[in-house]
Formats: sequence, C-alpha cells, structure tokens
Amino acid sequence: MNDCYQIKAPEDLADYLKQLGRDAFHDWDYQLQTNYGFVHELGNGQVAFFDNHFNQKAILFDTKKCFDDVIKADKFPVENPDKEIFEIEGDRMLTFHLQADHYRQHLNKVLKFNFPEITKEAAQAYLKKAIGRFIKKLTTPTDVVALISVIGELVKQETNGKWFLEKRYGTYNPIYEPNIVTGDGNVALMSSNIIGQVKWRVSSLDNIFIDVHSRLTEPIKWKKYSIGRDNLIMLE
Repeated sequence: MNDCYQIKAPEDLADYLKQLGRDAFHDWDYQLQTNYGFVHELGNGQVAFFDNHFNQKAILFDTKKCFDDVIKADKFPVENPDKEIFEIEGDRMLTFHLQADHYRQHLNKVLKFNFPEITKEAAQAYLKKAIGRFIKKLTTPTDVVALISVIGELVKQETNGKWFLEKRYGTYNPIYEPNIVTGDGNVALMSSNIIGQVKWRVSSLDNIFIDVHSRLTEPIKWKKYSIGRDNLIMLE
C-alpha cells in the first residue's frame, strides 16, 4: 500500500492537475459521503484526493485500485489533524465494551489508586482526582476516555444497557464516540456528559446518575434517535 500513493501539499497537487488541464477546485468528479473529500479520477489512471477545505494534505493514488482499497479499508494513509480524544485510543474504541478493566487499571496507575474492581466509590474517586489534575492541566485524553469507560460501565449495569458507537468522520478517517442505550430504550450520552463534567469541574458522580434516571426532562429515545442513522454500531 505504501508504494501506491504520494502525500502532497494541496497546492502542489493542484499544480499537477493544472498540468493535466484540470482545475482542482472545480473539475472534481465526485465528493465522498464519508469525509466529504473531493476526488479526481484522472485520465492516466491516477486518482487525486483533496480534503473538504483544500487546506490539508492531499493524496495522489497511482491507481484506482489503490484508492478503492483505501475506501474499502475505511482508513486513509493520513491522520486526522487535531485528533479528538477518541482517536487517541485507536482501534481499542472498536471493542470499547470490553475495555472497562483496561481503563480501570489505567486510572489506578495514573491516579495512584488500587481499586480491584469498578464501583461507585472507585468511580467517584477517579472523577474527583482526574478533575483536580485537569485544573493543573495534567489530565490526558486517555484519562477522559477511561472515565467514560468505567463510569459508563456502572451506568450500563444499573440500567441494563448496552454500549454503542456513533461513527462520524474527521478530515480523513472515522471517529467512534461511545454512548449507552438503556434497557428502557433511552439514550445516555455518556461521552458528552463526562467530558462536560471534567471541563466544567463538576466532580459529583451523583449528577451523572441523576441525569440518567431523571423524570424531569424528556429522555432521548433510541427508537427516534436511531431513525435514518446508519452510523450507529451496537457493541453488545
């Protein structure tokens, strides 16, 4: 695969297309429905790819097959710029429902605890200390993903729920955000909830469970939430 494409500055690839009589910004053949990048299928058999804004790295594929293989694998040979926290964890996100113990061990190590299992006591201690580290700018993206995993595992158990991934795309490649659908068919947006608690320094674990069980606000129903969304991946 490494021999069948060249990564170029967008202006350089645009100049190359100009030599072939093409305008990079107007003569593209189609736009991908995933990352919304622009594709030129050239008369010499090559394929040129530009990101949606024409300001990130461009790719010149030697053959249509090389390009098609990348599309099939759903992975461009360029990382998304400004990675989101979920991308840091790579393929581990695809088996997120199996990773709670891994992330428990991570939090024990980083936060200097020794909890042997995931309990509300452990989760409360993790959350409080992680927020303290966030204030000192020591909390990492992996720490936040770990909080989502261990706290989400408690929510999943308490609500007889299941993990699902919401797949969306960055500049090039997919991003997988984990959330939970409860046994009652409600969507618990664990990722945004916990990211928000860390950002706004809300260290009470009770807030998360109050939100999940609240009858004061209309719940997000999975049946409605999932309509027309083929980017939702059930993990369990």
